[in-house]
Amino acid sequence: MENQSEMNLSKKNISLKEAFDKKTIFLLGFAAFVLILYFILEGISIGSIFDTILGANIGILIIGALFTFIAVLFDTLSWKFLLGISNINPSIPTTYRIQLSSFSYGLLIPSAGAVEAIMKVMMGTQEFYSKTEKRSATSGEVLSSVVAHKLCGLLAFIPISAFITVSMFEYLSTILVKIGYSPLPEGFNLFFVSLISFITILLTCLFVLIALKPNTVKSIFNAFLSGFGALPLIKTRIDPRSLSSDKIIDDFSIQFSYLAKSKLVSFLALLFAFFAQLAHWISILLLLHSVDILISLDQVAAVNFLGGTVDLIPVGIPGMAGLKEISLSVFIEYGLSIRTDKALSGAILVQLMKFYFLIIVGLTVYILGKTRVTSQDFENSRSSIP
Repeated sequence: MENQSEMNLSKKNISLKEAFDKKTIFLLGFAAFVLILYFILEGISIGSIFDTILGANIGILIIGALFTFIAVLFDTLSWKFLLGISNINPSIPTTYRIQLSSFSYGLLIPSAGAVEAIMKVMMGTQEFYSKTEKRSATSGEVLSSVVAHKLCGLLAFIPISAFITVSMFEYLSTILVKIGYSPLPEGFNLFFVSLISFITILLTCLFVLIALKPNTVKSIFNAFLSGFGALPLIKTRIDPRSLSSDKIIDDFSIQFSYLAKSKLVSFLALLFAFFAQLAHWISILLLLHSVDILISLDQVAAVNFLGGTVDLIPVGIPGMAGLKEISLSVFIEYGLSIRTDKALSGAILVQLMKFYFLIIVGLTVYILGKTRVTSQDFENSRSSIP
């Protein structure tokens, strides 16, 4: 009887109830506590927050929310072009639905591993079809397109990084002056931009080298890892034989070979990945403008980058709820010299539209769609996707 119960449980559809396990509920409760504590310490009236949000310009708010979904659409088109390399040409609505559903689950369950990628692979394998070859897409083809899509996002970030670097420098200087410190020196501006540009060029050259000479890159990395593994503090804790770059380089080489199959398709995928990021910034800009927080696009880039660093904290809170609102509020308040309650209102509104509302829409699209992913499917795929 017990085995039968376990089997039935493993075949359940992945649902909202499964997503909110005890750990997630505890972390969300902690986040809510931190946010309430911030309200108390800063003397912020919850009523003033509601008044500001409810008084938002509806027209600008709707357009700002729309740009969030336009960003997802550009991301979808980027992925669709990459699927075309394997003669997999799903419709835009189908690809968009899978992209939105998997993206929402990725936001909701950040502690469960590569949730978004796993969902895309499983749903895509069930629904995508090659009309020219009259066959269904294989999991390998979908996985290749998903990883190549991630690489396109990384490569598309290269021209964006210079813009972020400049805006970040100016924004950080403003914040430092606001809290009583001296602004960053002008020479540091040039150094900062040069450093980011050098790292960007270095990464680009590394990607090209991996694509053209994977064995050479393996030799270089393995020599580095051997020297690193020989350090006294490392070799006592890690087996040096386990330090090898072969698997990583092979995986990257496969993905770049996949991208190199069609230069035009790869270029279009990169272009749409770039516009997806731009639409994301425009969305934040409009959402803040709807509550009279006048921010420029370069300042949005800085706020978004600084706020994004909070997402890197490995605590597993979905969307870093609570903590993300506070961090965005601080960056907006000090960078734009506005009231704390107004800055927090804007930060909460951004999170409401770009996190909570997006999750609700994504889950609704998943429920209404024909594709279902079971817990057993999910567990089986987690072990096979890096």
